[in-house]
Amino acid sequence: MKMSRTVVLVGTLTISSAWVGGVAVSRAQAETTNTEAKPEAKKDRVDDRAAKTKDHIDDKTTVEKARLDDKAAVDKARVDDRAAAKKNEIDRQAGAQATAKDTSSKDKKDTAGDEVTDAWITAKVKASFVGDKALNHSDIHVDTDHKGILVLSGYVPNETVRAHAVSVARETKGVQRVEDKLEIKSTK
Repeated sequence: MKMSRTVVLVGTLTISSAWVGGVAVSRAQAETTNTEAKPEAKKDRVDDRAAKTKDHIDDKTTVEKARLDDKAAVDKARVDDRAAAKKNEIDRQAGAQATAKDTSSKDKKDTAGDEVTDAWITAKVKASFVGDKALNHSDIHVDTDHKGILVLSGYVPNETVRAHAVSVARETKGVQRVEDKLEIKSTK
């Protein structure tokens, strides 16, 4: 039996040695694989971090751009509101001044304020007539009576031109009424 114990012992040692050697070889192979895989894994992690950082920066940029666009819109609205308020204030002041002039002119007929207004209406209607080709062969006199009453007199070639002249005069700002004293006279 001594021999068999020796054989068993040698066999056990041989198996143990092979097993230990196999473990060592397996470890060496695993380390080689890990060493080769580590740079790729590290590169992948770096790429992932870079992509996440880029996405984060893009998100922040988008949010900041939207914030700046909103701020610009608010600033523009404020400027527009201020301009509208200033215009309204100027209009209100002009209206108050016009009301003050109207009040003082009610007491006096044909004051300077009325003459300027009537003269302005007359000039505006005459200017409209000068640039109008339909009224080329007409001799129209324009006069504005007190408070925007416009009197048209003179000669026109036909009824169509007469109606056109009256229409242009009525459309002029400040004209309250048009008195048509135009006569038809053909020009040959």
